[in-house]
Amino acid sequence: MIRTFDDLELMYVKEALDRGQLGWIIEGGLQERFENAFAEFTGAKIALSRNNAMNALAEAVAVSGATVGTEVLCDPIVHFGGLAALWFNAVPRFVDVDYETYNMDPESLRANITELSRAVIVTHHWGYPAKIDEIRQICDEHGLFLIEDCAHATGCYYQGKHVGTFGQAGVFSFQEYKQLSTGDGGMIITDDEDLADQMRNVWAFSGESPNFMTLNWRMNEVTAAVGLGQLQRVQGYLDDVYNVTLGILDDAIKDCSWLRTRKALPGSKMAGYWWVCTWEGDKHGLSYDRFKELNDKLGIGLGFGFNQTPPYEFDLFRGPTAYKHPDCPIRCPYYVIKSDYRYLKGLCPVTEDLMPRFVTMGLIFLTVEEAKETADKLQEAISVMG
Repeated sequence: MIRTFDDLELMYVKEALDRGQLGWIIEGGLQERFENAFAEFTGAKIALSRNNAMNALAEAVAVSGATVGTEVLCDPIVHFGGLAALWFNAVPRFVDVDYETYNMDPESLRANITELSRAVIVTHHWGYPAKIDEIRQICDEHGLFLIEDCAHATGCYYQGKHVGTFGQAGVFSFQEYKQLSTGDGGMIITDDEDLADQMRNVWAFSGESPNFMTLNWRMNEVTAAVGLGQLQRVQGYLDDVYNVTLGILDDAIKDCSWLRTRKALPGSKMAGYWWVCTWEGDKHGLSYDRFKELNDKLGIGLGFGFNQTPPYEFDLFRGPTAYKHPDCPIRCPYYVIKSDYRYLKGLCPVTEDLMPRFVTMGLIFLTVEEAKETADKLQEAISVMG
């Protein structure tokens, strides 16, 4: 079953419109029911709906204890964790990834912890869980607030637990190209009642000042209506399509010595979303350009590389141009007197090696039959390459 929107979603949307209230704090409303259903789906105690995951990630930083002159440790394949840290004046400190899983390397995390570290944002990239049990243990040892970026990971489990339930907060995305889509939207899950109250009530006031600096990032009833319907379908998408197509493409390269299949950790349950493998043809005397030409000629539809460079090489972070101030973030006067950390090439060597090697394909709108056709074309290209 490929993604479907039909009478189920229309029923919930009509309910919201018939009620005549599309705002946020409606007892028994669509938001409340979506939040409760998502909490049950993930095994979390509490879920808070948000208008998108980027803002939810920033909100998680806002309640983490990270602030100006302190550090948030985050992985460098995607830049969202770094941006969330910048929103609240903290310094993103980038932690390298493991070559086989593409997720945060716990040993690199240990090596990057300083007296300025306050929080960790770990991403479960492309529907595969990170070594989140080890990362949680490290965070506990050092008193760090753990945020799980689960934007790619609805329906992803590790050691029998849904990702997002290992840290203090887990953040999910419902953007168009995710497993569960409301067009845009997000969710924060937590087991901490006090933390949830802090996030829930910061804008639930009648004129008095909020308790801490944040913004209004709530979801509305119509978006929640779509989410409630899609939540009832998402496991079917994963079981019948997304994870099936993921397996088909993995099988297509399993005997290829120069395309490395991504490693899944023992005890993982993946959430098909994006297929990624690693080009190693250069180690076998093969031409990457030739492989790209075959992709175009055969109409395989592969993507090559991902962002090409890590975020710490972006002008926004490295310029430094954050906040349109010449000294932020890493030369902030509240930070520089305590740290000589700089955004230099070679900071995360595994990430820098991996990013141009990624060979990718989106799975959200790929049918099983299309995946089989793609696999046949991919195997033809492998045969031609020799």
